[in-house]
Amino acid sequence: MKKIMSKLHFRSIYKTIVLTLILCFVYNIAYLMMSALGMNVYLRQSLEVVLSLLSSLGFYFICTKIWKKQNFCASAILKVLVLQGIYILIVSGILTNLVNVCTNNTSLMLVLQLISAFCLVMMVPFQLIFYYGLIHDKNLKEFIPFALKKHQKSMLNWYCTLLICIVVFDTMSGGLFSAAQGFNAQSILVGSMYMGNPMISWMMYLFLGVSFKSSLAAMFTYLFVNFLMGFFYCILELNYVSYVGSLLDAD
Repeated sequence: MKKIMSKLHFRSIYKTIVLTLILCFVYNIAYLMMSALGMNVYLRQSLEVVLSLLSSLGFYFICTKIWKKQNFCASAILKVLVLQGIYILIVSGILTNLVNVCTNNTSLMLVLQLISAFCLVMMVPFQLIFYYGLIHDKNLKEFIPFALKKHQKSMLNWYCTLLICIVVFDTMSGGLFSAAQGFNAQSILVGSMYMGNPMISWMMYLFLGVSFKSSLAAMFTYLFVNFLMGFFYCILELNYVSYVGSLLDAD
């Protein structure tokens, strides 16, 4: 933990932190309002896909701010959406359906959990390499294999550390990615696809509390702790994006 804290920086990314929090607020309000409406399950799933696609554009925008280089041409935006669409297909279209079918088969469930854990660890580092290549107008067919081969170990080590920190802190604070009931890689993977932003825990609990007419005074401590956790996660995640950019800049 001391090694992680020594590598964090705040001053150079504070504007991006503010932008990230604003985008998280907008996304979460849209997601929670949609969840509250009694709509057809297929319509809701379609809207979740749309929100996830839009969130990928928001993440791409944040990366351009961290890496201080922009590329918002139609081709780049389309590729961002296609990559996110592939991720959604893997997570919701394949893994989730297989888990639902194989619930009573322990051996297959173990395999699916391992695949989900692999996806959980690999998706974001690959996404960042992909975004970096787009933003810097690289030849993706050459750049991505080269970057993975050269930086895979460093990127995955730090990303796994980041994931562990989030799971541990969420477990202590009762966040959405808590492992108090056991570690479920597939569930965390689905959650990260649609609710994987730093502000989701406290906003969801606030929304639920208001829905059940709980007093703000009774919820304050719990909401405040989860807000601080979310703010800390935001700093960690943006520092990781900055770290990946510094690795790839050195090539």
